[in-house]
Amino acid sequence: MIKLILADDHQLVRRGFRSLLESLDFVEVVGEASNGQEVIDLLRSGKHAQVVLMDVEMPMLDGISATEQISRDFLGVSIIMLTMLNVREVIQAAVGKGAKGFLFKNASQTELSEAIRRVAEGGTYFTSEVASILLNTSQQPTNSLLTQLSEREVEILKLVAEGYSSTEIGEKLFISPRTVDTHRNNLIQKLNVNGIVGLVRFAIQQKLVG
Repeated sequence: MIKLILADDHQLVRRGFRSLLESLDFVEVVGEASNGQEVIDLLRSGKHAQVVLMDVEMPMLDGISATEQISRDFLGVSIIMLTMLNVREVIQAAVGKGAKGFLFKNASQTELSEAIRRVAEGGTYFTSEVASILLNTSQQPTNSLLTQLSEREVEILKLVAEGYSSTEIGEKLFISPRTVDTHRNNLIQKLNVNGIVGLVRFAIQQKLVG
């Protein structure tokens, strides 16, 4: 079971998403919060969760600020941002602070299910709309960088960008997850990007993924 904390300052929204989440047989909602500080307090109190599904706009501590703290202090927790705000700056800020997924509040149950599975396994989940926004955040020429990568590195880059975890990539390429992690870290250094999100953005720019 994937343990999840749900955070939104509107009780009706939480109730609606909790109903959706409880219909997924692989998800257990272990906590609810009405702001980012409550999420952090839950985690600090020992509440174990692999995924936080969190609204962007909340009182006291907003979702983006909370994402920054959680990504820094709770390395085993992956965050999916949840919002109605289709605003470039919001998406860029959330992803830049460490969000591993981004969903709009009108997402289907299928999208919600896929996003939770992917980020819980160490991958990422961005809709095509969000990916398009991320693509336009960097104007740095990158074609020459791609030619510096080995065939294996390009394979791994493509699979990382498609949201696969290290374990899944290892199974596909018949190598160990640790070897995948080594390649991924080398890619981050070679391409001079900010973590997995930077790799995803680079892969989209190079049209390695749709």
